Amino acid sequence: MRAKLLARALIVGGLLALAVTSIALAHTSLKVGPYMVEVGWVDEPPIVGEKNAVFISITNDDTGKPVEGVGTLNVTVSTGGKDRQLELRPLSEDQPGQYAADFIPTRRGTYTVKLSGQIEQTDVMTSTDIEEVIPASSLQFPEPVLDAQTISQSVSQAQSAVSTANTTALIALVVGVIGVLLGGLALLRGRKS
Repeated sequence: MRAKLLARALIVGGLLALAVTSIALAHTSLKVGPYMVEVGWVDEPPIVGEKNAVFISITNDDTGKPVEGVGTLNVTVSTGGKDRQLELRPLSEDQPGQYAADFIPTRRGTYTVKLSGQIEQTDVMTSTDIEEVIPASSLQFPEPVLDAQTISQSVSQAQSAVSTANTTALIALVVGVIGVLLGGLALLRGRKS
């Protein structure tokens, strides 16, 4: 009986450990000189079209103390071949060493965060991918609302179909006119004979 109870406790403990680990894995830790830099999203999961921010936490790896005043650190986010430099701000007054760079992700997929400049006197030039941005429809209930990317793809497909239909109609019109002309010509020849 005790063995079964112990086994159940170990299983529950293991599952809890996995759950906590998977939550923590949403952020990436980077070693930059004497600092540990954690990068991720402020709000997870990140959703297309909803305000969010890149989360950055900086601690001195030797002392474990948070690092404040990183005014010379630049944050650039990129996806789909496009880059945007973001303004870094303290996350809150009561969380030293934690920063946010606000923006609204407008495309599904993976975003790359590039850090450059300096943390105190240490040069920084590194990048990391952060958690994939998901469409809002994956969390909406009861009816999903299409995001702009899906609507744009649908409009492009419709425009392509209309273009194909217009081309087909034009060809049919030309063939019809040629047919009427040939029929009229045959009718005139038949009367002359």
